[in-house]
Amino acid sequence: MKSKLKKGTFGYLDQLKIREWKRTLLLLSVPILVFLIGWIVSGTRLTVVTVVAVVGCLPGCNQMVHALMASRYHSIDRELYEETERARGDRPVLYENVFTSYEKNFYVDCAVISGRELAGYSSDEKIDAAAAEKHLKEILRKNSYKQNVKIFTSRKAFLERARFLAAHEPEAVPFREDDRYPGMTREEIVRYLLTAISL
Repeated sequence: MKSKLKKGTFGYLDQLKIREWKRTLLLLSVPILVFLIGWIVSGTRLTVVTVVAVVGCLPGCNQMVHALMASRYHSIDRELYEETERARGDRPVLYENVFTSYEKNFYVDCAVISGRELAGYSSDEKIDAAAAEKHLKEILRKNSYKQNVKIFTSRKAFLERARFLAAHEPEAVPFREDDRYPGMTREEIVRYLLTAISL
């Protein structure tokens, strides 16, 4: 059996889709089975078992919302993954991010973190890159991490920026170990905070 991929890794979104639909089918099959058994045993649908089955569908319906949300997005193509892996050097990277906010969601294929810099690429033609940048900066700032965020809509420009970040030492950022995240470096904390707001 394939191991469960973590958020921010290549292939995560496709695996998430499958997992969410499996959960949906499981949660909906139980009340349907209860309804059918109640109908066969009593010979009528007009029983308390029908009410129990209908109420039992609520978790499955809620899960279906998650499955439908996950189905809107897909994993990045292998070519982009391999290009980013070559360009980023040893810098931390996040793949297949659907950053959520109250107003809208922002799909960012990949993002490279280097010190105080975060460079991301989105293939979504409808993305409001400025709004995505503002949202990510705000989330990190609220958690006491100031970060320069740039979301590119040009794949070539993103890869050039990733190569630049990999070739240059990141700016020295004063950092003390955060009690909320013991044993984690600044870049690991930034990565963790970003995955926390991703689908």
